[in-house]
Amino acid sequence: MSDEIRKLIDNCLLGKSAAWQELIRKFHRLIIGTCAHYVPREEVTDTSQQVYLKLTENDYHLLRKFKGDSLPAFIVYLSEISKNISMSQTRSIRRFEYREGISLDLSIDILDDRQNQEDVFFAWEEKREFYDLIEGLDETHKEILILRLKGYKFKEIAEILNVPLGTVLARANRAKEKIKKILTKEIKP
Repeated sequence: MSDEIRKLIDNCLLGKSAAWQELIRKFHRLIIGTCAHYVPREEVTDTSQQVYLKLTENDYHLLRKFKGDSLPAFIVYLSEISKNISMSQTRSIRRFEYREGISLDLSIDILDDRQNQEDVFFAWEEKREFYDLIEGLDETHKEILILRLKGYKFKEIAEILNVPLGTVLARANRAKEKIKKILTKEIKP
């Protein structure tokens, strides 16, 4: 197979149209698939055509640069070329949309959705108050809530603490109940 790919590339470099058609037939799905991963659906065909143009440009310069002789190496090489051209195409689409004003509305929406300093302060203050509430709990309940806030799942917490999952769930539930009672002033911390 490795001699076959090298021969196909060499025949393309010699300008044999049958070899070029064979290369397209063998690798068209790879090129289309790679392009589809990086550009909008409506741009895939145009982008794949740009890949073919780039491969033939300057007397097959990119094909001449390939020094490998195995099929997997050529697949990786062709995928990288397709990816780079697709990413370049995506950047130019975005620049065009921005110049046309399409993305400007989106940018304004994003700017409007930003938090102001007051919102950030209040969110930080609420988080600090919540951590203060957790500090008022006993150690067994505190450690479960802190691990949950750090993003651990209950199953992972059970493994970390070396206790059964049911125990972790029960402690977490009791801890939430205690915090609710503290917040409603039913019990004092």
